[in-house]
Amino acid sequence: MLSLYIHVPFCVRKCRYCGFYSTAYSSCNADAFICGLQREVAGYRNDFRHRTFSSIYIGGGTPTLLSPEQFSLLAGHIRENFTIDDSAEFTVEANPDSITREKLSIMRAQGVNRLSLGIQSFSDEVLHILGRPHTAEQAADAFRLARVAGFENIGVDLIYGIPGQMAACWEDTLDSTIALKPEHVSAYSLSLDEGSQFAREAAAGEFALPDEDICAAMYERAVIKLKQSGYGRYEISNFSLPGRECGHNMRYWERGEYLGLGPAGWSFIAGRRYANVADTAEYVQRLSSGRSAVDVQEAVGPSSSARETVLLRLRTTKGLDLSGFEQEFGADLLHRLTRNAVPLRDAGLVNMKEGRLTLSERGILLSDEALARLSV
Repeated sequence: MLSLYIHVPFCVRKCRYCGFYSTAYSSCNADAFICGLQREVAGYRNDFRHRTFSSIYIGGGTPTLLSPEQFSLLAGHIRENFTIDDSAEFTVEANPDSITREKLSIMRAQGVNRLSLGIQSFSDEVLHILGRPHTAEQAADAFRLARVAGFENIGVDLIYGIPGQMAACWEDTLDSTIALKPEHVSAYSLSLDEGSQFAREAAAGEFALPDEDICAAMYERAVIKLKQSGYGRYEISNFSLPGRECGHNMRYWERGEYLGLGPAGWSFIAGRRYANVADTAEYVQRLSSGRSAVDVQEAVGPSSSARETVLLRLRTTKGLDLSGFEQEFGADLLHRLTRNAVPLRDAGLVNMKEGRLTLSERGILLSDEALARLSV
């Protein structure tokens, strides 16, 4: 299975928690980016002429800052150069403040069948703390606008564990989200991403995350409320209605191959991982002069592959199939893995049943510790 990711690097402004590469939007900069992307896509055409992409994910940044014309050009370059499966999941990340009827209509016309809506909170106070450029009212209006435009598969992103965020505030955000009836909900604990404003403030002693017990209680509340409303947890932070899991992200957790385009886009193809330069101007300049946008690359050896497989599969509720792991990586690594898992099982952090290794409920709450101790 092969997936396509495109990083659209533009934002209205940088959110305080975000460590992803982005730059300020202007029509001129976006036009140059689209031209660069066209060259990059065309450059990969022959390499992938005999392969079919089963999912497309356009993220960022804020892809919905692109004008309808710019988005149409981007989607056109994809379809002109690559073979896309007729049933491909085609996701676009969207921010409530940059959604319009015209943009939604264009996305639908270009085959987009799934939206990932970055709401984060239904509290204006929390949104201000995070540095989000929209209000809670705009978020609800954007969701309803997408429904009217015909989107039947919408995911909502939420963040908890924010300094000053009370339990009642998080409860209200969960209730407001469930009332909208999205097909998918992602609930992420606030983290200090490298390069983010929060990380810089924390390093200077000006910012601190809430106590782990507070965050754990918020997570557990989300699990309970979402389950009661029909959302199954299929990955630590991701919940969906039956059959509405994000297929593109599942392929990441299953270590499927993906091609990443755009500034700071990451790829994993044929056992090699490589990344594009994280600078839009240089990205465009390189491609316009006939050079590659790839800035870093590495071969992923068997030991690293085994380690990644354990860490990624155990994030999912399906966990790790032990016989499949042995077939791929050998009996020695399986022995090492199960040896490391025994004390974790005895401590109630993992389960080993019917040939599968999974995190327990307690193990999910302590996933960083559990996964570190399982490392092979």
